[in-house]
Amino acid sequence: MAKKSIGIDIGRSHLRAVQMVRTPDGFRVEKAYGIKLRRRTDSPVNVIRALTSEHGFDRRAEVAACLPHHAIFFADTRIDAAALEDLRAGDTTALKDDFPITAEKALVQVCSTRQLEDDRYSVLVAATSSDLLEEELSLLGEGRLQPVHVETPTTAAFTAVAFNHPECQRETALILCVEEAALNLAVTYNGHLLMVRNIPMQAPPDNDMEAVARQVTDVLSREIEITWRKLFDTEPDANLRVFLVAESQAGRYLAAAIGADVNCQVTLVDPYAKVERARDIDARFPVCVAEGLALRRLVTEPAGTVDFLAAQGPTKTSQRNVRKELLVCASLLAVTLFVWIVGSFVRLARLESQYAAVKATIEDVAREALPDEANLVNPRVQLQQKLDAFRADSALLTSLEGSRMAPLEILRTLSLHQPQAQGLILDDLLVAGDSVRATGTCDSWATLLEWQQILEEIPEFDIVDIPNPRRDANTEKVHFTLSLSSGKTVQ
Repeated sequence: MAKKSIGIDIGRSHLRAVQMVRTPDGFRVEKAYGIKLRRRTDSPVNVIRALTSEHGFDRRAEVAACLPHHAIFFADTRIDAAALEDLRAGDTTALKDDFPITAEKALVQVCSTRQLEDDRYSVLVAATSSDLLEEELSLLGEGRLQPVHVETPTTAAFTAVAFNHPECQRETALILCVEEAALNLAVTYNGHLLMVRNIPMQAPPDNDMEAVARQVTDVLSREIEITWRKLFDTEPDANLRVFLVAESQAGRYLAAAIGADVNCQVTLVDPYAKVERARDIDARFPVCVAEGLALRRLVTEPAGTVDFLAAQGPTKTSQRNVRKELLVCASLLAVTLFVWIVGSFVRLARLESQYAAVKATIEDVAREALPDEANLVNPRVQLQQKLDAFRADSALLTSLEGSRMAPLEILRTLSLHQPQAQGLILDDLLVAGDSVRATGTCDSWATLLEWQQILEEIPEFDIVDIPNPRRDANTEKVHFTLSLSSGKTVQ
């Protein structure tokens, strides 16, 4: 799979991005996007998120970014070999007066070194503060991109210029980057940066290109003379080569103006001189810095070695990642707790609704079952009381257990199992549990004894007893009380 990288150029008033791919045939710009951040509503975070969500940038590609010009400080100083080694090891004591940054927050990178006489070196260093770097990383993190490399716009532009115009790495050259409100000037010698200047400019009214050109040529003439006297203690060469980085239309106008007013040879940098581009990419789009950032992750030996992430160190990086992960975990925990609480309230509301519906159904059933009940205080209890009373009343006529003889069955059995003789009359029948008591009269003692024998042969009756029968002297009728037990179950 071809290796891809994304370069993101974040300035004070613009954001530009380039996605490049390295193929066996060379390098190709697949996507390019940029926007001017002029309003407060132009959120860089939203623009960064839109790169992958709307504009098709590959989220898996490595990301390189640069800090804006106002967050970078350059200094060229002369130190001995021991101080140079200390500086490369991270000791910035020798530069404490060169940057408006406290020593504990300073992140310093050596851009280039040039050996002088007496074992001394001319060193170009770039510095930023850890707070400014954290702001940049936080901005990219909120945009869901994690950079693996952070440097300066000047060194990134130098990478793109050196790749597309290798002649800039021979002898002395000057790289001029023209932005809306700043002029960035870098002096190179044999492919190494010697000095970088960031010069503010006044924005001309109504994009007056003539005013811009006049301001650029005035500043450039003065700065070239000052810089050459400081670096080389000579006058500028007549054949000095200036590589101009600017938007194509304005760049052509400025190149002509600089060539006419300043003693130099101007080359308008073409970011696609050695790089292929997709057909839908506008060639006039200013991509030099973003392209240099993307090239930083693809070329084998890029120009310059500036990387503020490396200067930050693994400890600070890991602490930042730990803080970020803790914030993410806390956010997820808060969201989970919120969803659980909301779900609990929703479930409680649903249960209360179901309870109210069941309660209303019970009341409706109770009113239908108890039409004579004027006051329903507790429908369930009142229904149970009514049911118990109904069971007690029905037990007199039928067995609720289903395995014993019901009172009507006992009465029917007694009526069917009687002797042939006439005159047997039952006056009363009492059924209490398993006991049956019947009272009545018959014509003779023989009829009574015969009936007792008949009843004893019935399987449903265990005990048949006729205690103390008596004869009425007036009517000659035999009065009896029959006691029997119906303890056997019905088969």
